[in-house]
Amino acid sequence: MPLLTMNNVHKRFGALTVLNGINMSVEAGQVAAVIGPSGSGKSTLLRVINGLEPIEKGTIEVDGVSTASLQGLREVRKQVGMVFQQFNLFSHLTVGGNVMLAQRLVLRRDKSEAEKRARELLARVGLEEKWGSYPSQLSGGQQQRVAIARALAMDPRIMLFDEATSALDPELVGEVLGVMRSLAESGMTMLVVTHEMNFAREVADRVLFMDKGSVLADGTPEDILVRPTDPRIQQFMRRLTEH
Repeated sequence: MPLLTMNNVHKRFGALTVLNGINMSVEAGQVAAVIGPSGSGKSTLLRVINGLEPIEKGTIEVDGVSTASLQGLREVRKQVGMVFQQFNLFSHLTVGGNVMLAQRLVLRRDKSEAEKRARELLARVGLEEKWGSYPSQLSGGQQQRVAIARALAMDPRIMLFDEATSALDPELVGEVLGVMRSLAESGMTMLVVTHEMNFAREVADRVLFMDKGSVLADGTPEDILVRPTDPRIQQFMRRLTEH
């Protein structure tokens, strides 16, 4: 059974249809990259998975648990980690405090266990020495790596990345992509909305192309990024190379 399944998912904002009958699944250990033009529904696709946006129609299941009920949604949220474009760190907490907070509140870990896990994850993202620093003392890339560590601290089954590098200066993008690459290599299931085509080509097992709220194509990086046959994807890739 796939780890994530979406069947006939519809989402509207007023009269605007943002997701139009999404059918997709992600297997455990798979890295799926989601690409497409702005406004195609990519971010909303991620947001409906953990209930940040409600859906009008369809079903979403993570590890066999449906998001349709409040109890089911709570269970799903424990399984899903999400990293946003903005880092959303608590400015009044240290790096260590940010990574420990949800562990204490949601997982009910005691302080020593939460600290041990937080230090392990900060070391994993290369920021163990920033334990006592505050977000304002970090670069954008460092803040995003803390945000990744914070999401991992909840021991999710699947990680969602919503344009995790788009708010970063170009020279800081590589350090965040490096962490994401190492996560993929460790077997983490990942659904990644990205404009970083090299990352999608080198790291993803498959690429989904979205346009106007629908998944227009779902295939290997080679099929979608290197030798696309669909005229709409060809046009999109051409525009990327022109910039």
